[in-house]
Amino acid sequence: MNYFVLFILVTSTYFGINEACKKNQVEIHNQLGPGKVLQFHCRSGDDDIGVKTLNFNAVPYIIRFHDEIPNLTKWDCILRQGPKMEYSYDVQVYKAGPRLIPRCGQLRVWTARIDGIYFTRKLSQPSGFALSWNKG
Repeated sequence: MNYFVLFILVTSTYFGINEACKKNQVEIHNQLGPGKVLQFHCRSGDDDIGVKTLNFNAVPYIIRFHDEIPNLTKWDCILRQGPKMEYSYDVQVYKAGPRLIPRCGQLRVWTARIDGIYFTRKLSQPSGFALSWNKG
């Protein structure tokens, strides 16, 4: 009986929090330069957005989602650029930490530039260099 009460308490707490929980967000930006297109393919354990393209300085592509409990929510994106899309990187753009209560309102901003891929967790802070392009 005690386990059942604990299960009900944890379940109702999770769903109550998740309903009020602001969705997490991953943003993909293209700052490669005029006329340069960013191609990307993002997927998680449950979702696959397919191959998308983003023009230079276009409105960022945004993925919004809630963390899944007890599974660890993870999003991976293959970013590609270049005349023949020969420069790429498979980036883990979001990974939830192990926890019983989901994260709320998390932000991950990934910006493609000609010299590499930049990252920040806050729109109020400039992105810092994170990854170099792989040529393949």
